[in-house]
Amino acid sequence: MRVIFGSFSAITVLRGGVEVQVRSLARALRELGVEVELFDPWKRYDWRQFALFHIFGAHLGTYHLGRAVKSLGVKMVVTPVFYSRHKPGKVRIASAIAAILRKRGGYWTEHLFCKELCAMADMVLANTDQELKMIATAFDIPNEKLAKVPNGVEERFYHSTPDLFIKQYGLKDFVLYVGHIGMGRKNLLPLLQILKKTPVQGVLIGPVINTEYGRKCLKIINSSTNLRLIPDLAPDSPLLESAYAACDTFILPSLYETPGLSALEAGLAGAKVCITRYGGTEEYFGEYATYLEPRSEASIEKALQESLIKPKTNHLKEHIRANYLWQNCANILLKKYQDLLQLSVL
Repeated sequence: MRVIFGSFSAITVLRGGVEVQVRSLARALRELGVEVELFDPWKRYDWRQFALFHIFGAHLGTYHLGRAVKSLGVKMVVTPVFYSRHKPGKVRIASAIAAILRKRGGYWTEHLFCKELCAMADMVLANTDQELKMIATAFDIPNEKLAKVPNGVEERFYHSTPDLFIKQYGLKDFVLYVGHIGMGRKNLLPLLQILKKTPVQGVLIGPVINTEYGRKCLKIINSSTNLRLIPDLAPDSPLLESAYAACDTFILPSLYETPGLSALEAGLAGAKVCITRYGGTEEYFGEYATYLEPRSEASIEKALQESLIKPKTNHLKEHIRANYLWQNCANILLKKYQDLLQLSVL
């Protein structure tokens, strides 16, 4: 089987979870004998050689790619990576209004791009049950087109040790954040304010985005003696693995996560995880994480303190290893591909 993976054009510029998801699933599928090619917009393709085109992300950045692929008659699978804090019924109404406005004046919304891409797709693969329900109800996508393929993590994090990070930075048992610094959705400012006024050591690993939000974050980091910023580390960096193992608690105070690949990596490396309750996180981390309300600084502080006083155990580590390795996800994904292709022959 030959398939193409595609996503938005800036995926390798912005980096982040979707790029990790794409590259990790591609590697895992190749181990199962599937030929996976990452889409190159400058290459001419003979589409007859490919069984399907799989798009990751459903928004403006992928809409035109999906529409072009579908116009060629290629089987198309979409992993939307979609979440909304609004109830499905409200999103449904908003999307219906946006569709009317588009016809009258070219008005578009991100929800509308997502809805139309899902409608075009031959199969829509969500990462969580919450996402499945949202897409089915809000966008009126039939259940027979929907399936769940969870996100995953590489098993190498299970074997992480703190030694390398401790040797290089002299830090251990700290609070760790890994991700973009400067994106509003990541909700870092309240966390930085909390850490600044406590004696707890905080470590942030990731690129600082040149936004007003990013500059505010950087100002707090630079003015705090207990906050350490480490430039972006590659996903396969041994130092990143070691940082996860060296920290006490890994925290993601985001407005939502679907479900937060860095949190899966940290949990598999043995860290305690403190994370937003929105985006399907509870489906992945269950009773093994501490959850916070991202719009409440008091809730973030309370959840972090609760996590810090808990003893470390291997419960989350073993839970993730048993359920969320990329190899397991790739097996599920391959079965969905086979189901789709078998259905198209009948």
